[in-house]
Amino acid sequence: MTIGISPEPLQFDEHGNPVSLRYGDIYASRDGAAAQARHVFLGGNDLPVRWARRRQFVIVETGFGLGTNFLAAWQAWREDPQRPQRLHFVSVERHPVRAQDLAGLPAADSLHALRAQLAACWPLPLAGVHRIEFEAGRVVLTLGLGDAADLLPDLVVGADAFFLDGFAPARNPEMWQPEIIRALARMARPDATLATYTCARAVRDALAQEGFAVDLRPGFGSKREMVAARYAPGWKRRRIEPPAPHDGERSAIVVGAGLAGAATAHALARRGWTVRLLERGADVADGASGLPAGLLHPALSVDHNLASRLSQAGFLLARSWLDALAVDGGDPVWSACGVFQQGQAELDGEGESALRDLLARAALPPDYARWVEPTAAAALCGLAPRRGGIWFGTGGVVSARRWCRAMLAGDPGGAGGRIDLGTGRDIERIERADGAWRVTAADGASWAAPILVLANALGASALAGARFAPLRAVRGQVSLFDPPALAGLRAGICGDGYLIPAGLGRAAVGASYEESERLGEAEAHRENRARWAAALNGPSPAEPAGVFAGERCVSADRLPLAGPIADEETVLADAARMAGARLAELPRRPGLWTVSGLGSRGLTLACLGAELVASRIEGEPWPVERAPADAIDPARFLLRHIRRGGLRGIPENGQG
Repeated sequence: MTIGISPEPLQFDEHGNPVSLRYGDIYASRDGAAAQARHVFLGGNDLPVRWARRRQFVIVETGFGLGTNFLAAWQAWREDPQRPQRLHFVSVERHPVRAQDLAGLPAADSLHALRAQLAACWPLPLAGVHRIEFEAGRVVLTLGLGDAADLLPDLVVGADAFFLDGFAPARNPEMWQPEIIRALARMARPDATLATYTCARAVRDALAQEGFAVDLRPGFGSKREMVAARYAPGWKRRRIEPPAPHDGERSAIVVGAGLAGAATAHALARRGWTVRLLERGADVADGASGLPAGLLHPALSVDHNLASRLSQAGFLLARSWLDALAVDGGDPVWSACGVFQQGQAELDGEGESALRDLLARAALPPDYARWVEPTAAAALCGLAPRRGGIWFGTGGVVSARRWCRAMLAGDPGGAGGRIDLGTGRDIERIERADGAWRVTAADGASWAAPILVLANALGASALAGARFAPLRAVRGQVSLFDPPALAGLRAGICGDGYLIPAGLGRAAVGASYEESERLGEAEAHRENRARWAAALNGPSPAEPAGVFAGERCVSADRLPLAGPIADEETVLADAARMAGARLAELPRRPGLWTVSGLGSRGLTLACLGAELVASRIEGEPWPVERAPADAIDPARFLLRHIRRGGLRGIPENGQG
């Protein structure tokens, strides 16, 4: 499956207007792109009046193009003293332009300074959803790259306004087909508005068919008329309503201060929440997240399955967070040194030929992942791998503990949020009463808040009493080395295990995967030294100077749990009917959430799980499509159980 997207070379007509040769059309009116954006799309949606003093406002656009409508909305937000606290702009684009073309557009218009910021954050051409933040997270661009017909039905968004701005219907009819309009209507919040430059009869009819009341208004420039519409369907509620903004108290408790908990607390605080973060240990990252350093890189698959889609989204989001939180009290949180994934023996599924085939099918941009031969890999890594493999140039080495501390100490973005950390708090019991969750520690201390997020790894399912969200421990041991061991290593190496350079502390080699029996320290060291020897042509493995041992928290299908916890008793009591439900329709325990089960991918997936949960709590656009989000929904095991005819029993072997 192709994951990479070929960027659209930007061309200009004889008058200097940007044009698309693919569609034979200009990107915006020759009478002025910024002026058109303000007249048609902002004016057609009665903005900025409609967003005044709101906590959030969500705009959905079809056809991002050169980003002019986004930039005009952003500029209007900056200039409006009554602006919403958080502006979300969601758009899709099948043929994105290149960052250098975006940055190189003429500087004459008033949007140039904002365009330069956008170009500096322009995503790699990878299919899927990209989340880009500006203004300390108060302006959020969620950009889906790919076919709108595939992306829009899978986006979870509650929209207040729509900008329909694809190329002209006669040039690009796919962008105006009824299925696209239907997908937008499913996102529309009550009284959502819509505007577009075209007044083509087919477009007006499709809008009316999906519940929009359509009006004609004076157009812009050479266009005599344009369409402005309001969502006012004459039928009952939809099967699944779009997310609504959170309108309650912004106070939450997060249990667990490892990567999952720190990321969740950070995501909520940046949205103005007061978060009490409770940790059983004496410090943050006191469990498996205390690993001195780990590798950050995406996991690829030939078919770009749900796991690899999650990995891509998580990796890209983690990179953006790390760039914003580069240091912890002066110590670097991470090193952008790159990661080399070495091909294994040919009988293995990750042999050199398999990796080469994967890259050829995926058509990935080389800045994201590219094939390198052993000689080139040695130049990149500093030491000589035995085989060729994939070079992730944007990967690196991360200190999980420093990252946790940086997230808890970071500026929450001026939204008024804060994080209160309490260590040595062993939570034994949770209960809901009077619209709030009360958590009680072993020493009898208790706290209450309307929202509770369990991010305490193996303890999450136990505290929640969630029988159908099974988690288990898989122990691992990492061998630590003092200089001069691996002194020449400049980048991370992974494959059968991993090698980590000493840039953030000690060099490390790992890790054992003790699923059925525990290894002694000496045996774990022998395994890790064998991994070293198998990865490099030299030098010979040194003797370890120390060990880090921890337990990975793993779900039954090895994917995380990130979302609201199911009301298992209610579902099981009506199992026959619920078997035909979608995950979005299963009853949940109000205010109870989890981010857990990150396994060996905490560095890659913690931010995504936290951002997804925070977005869902706030009623914001999700940072990933519904399909991958459903793949990590904590209720997925329960739904599988009842679909197989299960009633009240516990799933065999925790498989759900």
